[in-house]
Amino acid sequence: MVKVRMSTADVAAEVKCLRKLIGMRCSNIYDLSPKTYIFKRRNSNGLTKLHTTAYVREKGKTPSGFTLKLRKHLRTRRLEDVQQLG
Repeated sequence: MVKVRMSTADVAAEVKCLRKLIGMRCSNIYDLSPKTYIFKRRNSNGLTKLHTTAYVREKGKTPSGFTLKLRKHLRTRRLEDVQQLG
C-alpha cells in the first residue's frame, strides 16, 4: 500500500536527515517533473556533494517557470536551519 500522507514521525525523521545539510549552499536546481526537484548543493569549501543512485533521471531541456524562480531566489543561498513546526 502506497503512503499518501506523511505522519509526524515521518516529518521528524526527514528533518533529522536534512539537518546534516546545514551550512551547505545551493548551487543549482533542476526539475524532473512538476513535483520532483533536484537541489545541487556544495560545502562551504566549494566541494560539490554527490550522491549516487541506481536510477537514471532524465531532465527536461528547458526548466519550468517555477524552477527559474527557485533558481533566482535560492541559488548561492546557504541552508541555515531545518525545523518541524507544530
